[in-house]
Amino acid sequence: MLPTGQGIFEWLSGEVKWWFLIGFIIGMIVFCFRRAWIAFSLFVLGTCFIGMFVINPQIMLELPEKLAGLLKMT
Repeated sequence: MLPTGQGIFEWLSGEVKWWFLIGFIIGMIVFCFRRAWIAFSLFVLGTCFIGMFVINPQIMLELPEKLAGLLKMT
């Protein structure tokens, strides 16, 4: 039986979620203390968009199909 990388992938994906959350909180604190509200709002929107892919990587496969359907490309 060959060893698989599934356990490593699951552990690594769990760690990425924690690092993403920590980076998100630090970024929010920095932008709020600097009172850079436009940068803060763009940071929050951008990290929420990227966070969708970190939390549920399956979205990366489904999103282009949905967009193609909306644009009537299929």
